[in-house]
Amino acid sequence: MDPLASIAKEIEDAVGSGDPARRTEALRRMTNLFVEQAPHLKAMHVTVFDEVILRLARDIEFRARMELSDRLADVPNAPPRVVRDLAFDDDIAVAGPVLERSPRLAEGDLVEIAAAKGQDHLLSLTRRATLPEAVTDVIVDRGDTRVVRSVAGNQGARFSPRGFQELLEKARADETLQGILRARRDIPPRQLARLVEIAREQVRETLRPEFKGSESELLDEAIDEVSGAVARAGGSPTLVDDFRPAIQAVEQRARRAPISEDDVLAWLKEGRVAEALVAIAHIANINIEMVAGAYHSPHYDPMLFIVRSLRFGWITFKMLLTCKAGREPSEGVLKNAFDAYQHLSVQTATRVVRFTAVRGGTLPAAS
Repeated sequence: MDPLASIAKEIEDAVGSGDPARRTEALRRMTNLFVEQAPHLKAMHVTVFDEVILRLARDIEFRARMELSDRLADVPNAPPRVVRDLAFDDDIAVAGPVLERSPRLAEGDLVEIAAAKGQDHLLSLTRRATLPEAVTDVIVDRGDTRVVRSVAGNQGARFSPRGFQELLEKARADETLQGILRARRDIPPRQLARLVEIAREQVRETLRPEFKGSESELLDEAIDEVSGAVARAGGSPTLVDDFRPAIQAVEQRARRAPISEDDVLAWLKEGRVAEALVAIAHIANINIEMVAGAYHSPHYDPMLFIVRSLRFGWITFKMLLTCKAGREPSEGVLKNAFDAYQHLSVQTATRVVRFTAVRGGTLPAAS
């Protein structure tokens, strides 16, 4: 008797006997045979295995079903009905492997599972290599904080405009989700601008009680200008590429000795503004996008907050203004800038810069 005929007889005997142990052993043998032969099987053969394995896999202990799910999850031509049966299992230990990894689940099945199952099933779905909009729409609607963060961080997930809008609404009360969304390269410009606006509003609400009079006006201008610049840059890799030579120069200099205000001032005097801005970002431990946005702002307030937070002197701030204008600013501009410089405390400037950097996503990426 050939091996296949032997297994077929064993299956019939196992099913007929009603013995769970014999049924489980028959399932394992049939699964082993399928996995070994899978690369060479045609669709009609897979259909035969599908019917037999499905028959054996029902009404057996969950450990055997869990093992089956794990073994079939990565098989490209796994029996589709078996995979679907496992995916709809209420026990996440059984459903999880195929939900996360199997390419044999149809989009309609994924939508149905997302709409009907609990948070653990949703979390498993968020870990799939790719997710279409129809599925993420349901996940974002039904998912708890853990699930929503996970799907937002999945770069293979695609979101509809409605899905992105719902993510933004949930991000209002979730700073971690805000950071995850800012890291996505596919977030539409309109949604990115709204994300920056949410962060801006939260900075204002948190810090405004601490500021009075002219400091309050400086706060508004600094937040608006820096946040606006960051939104326009959008974490663009192009902006970082523009500063790549300067970044390399500053990193090379930093290997010899710590970067200081003297280095920033020296670069400014040499007309090497890019190196000076990168050095400021390095010392402040914030992204170059934030410093470049502050420097190119129509107003000097954003740069003033950064300079004062670093305890840099008036001469350095004046040199920044001069380089930006291409000539020494007028006496009136310098007087107003000097008054603002003296009025703004280091403590206030530091708090605003750090808070804006954290909420605006302009802290450096972890290496």
